[in-house]
Amino acid sequence: MTNPRITLIGLGLTGGSLGLALMQSGSALELVGHDKEPTVAQEARKRNAVHRVEWNLYKACEGASMIVLAIPLSEVGATLELLREDISPTTMVLVLNGVFGPVLKLLSETLPNHANAVVAHPILNGVGGELTPRADLFQKAIFCLAPGPATNPEALQLASDFAESAGAQPLYVDPDEHDGITAAVDALPRLLGAALFHMAASSPGWAEAQRIAGVAFARTTQPDRSAQGLYAELTANRSNVLQRLDQLTAELAAWRQWLATDAPDDDAHPLRVALSTVETARLNWEGHALTHTWDASPTPSAQEENTGMLRQLFFGGLFGGGKKSGDADKR
Repeated sequence: MTNPRITLIGLGLTGGSLGLALMQSGSALELVGHDKEPTVAQEARKRNAVHRVEWNLYKACEGASMIVLAIPLSEVGATLELLREDISPTTMVLVLNGVFGPVLKLLSETLPNHANAVVAHPILNGVGGELTPRADLFQKAIFCLAPGPATNPEALQLASDFAESAGAQPLYVDPDEHDGITAAVDALPRLLGAALFHMAASSPGWAEAQRIAGVAFARTTQPDRSAQGLYAELTANRSNVLQRLDQLTAELAAWRQWLATDAPDDDAHPLRVALSTVETARLNWEGHALTHTWDASPTPSAQEENTGMLRQLFFGGLFGGGKKSGDADKR
C-alpha cells in the first residue's frame, strides 16, 4: 500500500517549516512540494522538507490526498481556480492564511460543492529568534482552524489531526473574531512598520538619517511580506484594520500627551508609568509565547461523535484514528 500523498504548494517559511515538521514526525507520508520560485523549491528539497518537488502544479497535485496552500493571499484565488476541476471528493484542501473571511469566500465561490476545504492560520514559533524554515516552528504552535458554513465536520477534524501530526496545537476560532484579532496583532504591526519607514525615508534628513538608523529601526520596519502580498492582506481585512488603526491613533495621542507632560521626573510621571506597565505586560506575554502556557481552548461540539469516514478515505486514520476533537485540548 502506497503512503498517502500530501502536496505542499508554497515552500517558503510556513510551507518549508511544515514540511520539515511532517518529515520529522515519523508519519508514513509522501510529501510533494511545489513553488513558483525554482530556487525556493530547490532549497526546500535540499533541507529535506519534501521527498520530491514538481515544477508543474497539476503534476504536483496529481493523486494527492491533501493539498496544502501556503501561499500569499494574493495568489490563493488564482491557484484555486487552476485546481478546481481536479479536486475530487476524497481530496482535502487546507489553505494556510492569516485572514479567514476572504479565503472562506474564495473557497465557496471557486471550489466545487463536493470539495472538502478548511482554512487554517498557524502561529509560528518566532518570538525572540530569527525566522527561517525549521521544524520546531510548529512545535506546540497554535494552529487556528475555522470552518466555513459548508465545511464537513470530518474535514475539520482531519485538519486538527494534521496539525497535531506536525506538533502544533489546534485551536478552533470564529472566522470574524479571528480576523478582528489578527488585524491588531498581525496586520497593524506590518502597516506601522511600512508607515514608519515611509515617514523616515521621505523626510528631508533621510540622506544622513539612513546612515545612523540601526537595529531598532531595522527590526521595527523589516518586512516579511512583499508589497503586493501586504496590500492584499490589508485590503481584504480593511474594516478590521481601520478599526484597529483608529484605536491606535487614539492611543498614540495619549502617549504624545504623556511625553509632553512637564511633570517631575519621578516614578509617578505618566510616561514612566505607561512604559513600566508595557514592559511588564510584554515580558509576561513573551514568557507565555516561549513556553506555550496558554489556557485550554474550546472545540466545536459538532465534532464529538464523528465516526472518521473522511479520515478513512484520506489517510485511514493516520492523523489520530478515532480520537475525538476534544482531545486536542487535553495537553
